[in-house]
Amino acid sequence: MKKVGMIFKIVIICLLLFVLAINISVIIQAKNHEDEVPKILGVKPFVVLSGSMNPEIEVGDLVLVKEVDTNTLKEGDIIAYRDFNDKVTTHRIVEVKNDGTNLSFITKGDANNANDEEISASQVEGKYQKRFPKIGNAILFLQQPLGFAVVVLTIFIACMFMFIIQNRKLNKEIKFESEEEKKAFEEFKKSRNNN
Repeated sequence: MKKVGMIFKIVIICLLLFVLAINISVIIQAKNHEDEVPKILGVKPFVVLSGSMNPEIEVGDLVLVKEVDTNTLKEGDIIAYRDFNDKVTTHRIVEVKNDGTNLSFITKGDANNANDEEISASQVEGKYQKRFPKIGNAILFLQQPLGFAVVVLTIFIACMFMFIIQNRKLNKEIKFESEEEKKAFEEFKKSRNNN
């Protein structure tokens, strides 16, 4: 039981550190390259802010898109692209236009009635790979100073909690004045567990 508890604590701390590392990476990339979307392991995360792709993708979802050769994109693919206002949109391709020199796409949100403006291949950020429902809301929170502070504080509290528990265990062991007292106590614990 003690090993399970310790493993659980280590997993929680590792997850929190992983989230913190990703958050720091995204913040640094966003500050250093303001005109680019931050990448994590070659994948770009986007938080969905509108319901234009319902029910496939919903508001608050985190979507992952991967850079691809735009020549491989076809009708029905979902892509993320920068529109003419430099806003990233994730919509489905409804038409591919290729005159031999220029490649462009017409997209549309599944829940929208009208097509979007035609976009060029250079505006494409990547092809939709996966979504994580409602995780985007948490990511937006973590990118704010308060969210960052919450993660750091949570890691600190978890570490302090583990330290206090370890200290209490050591104090219990130290209180025995002799080895005989300790053995007697261990036998008492065993007898209680057996009943």
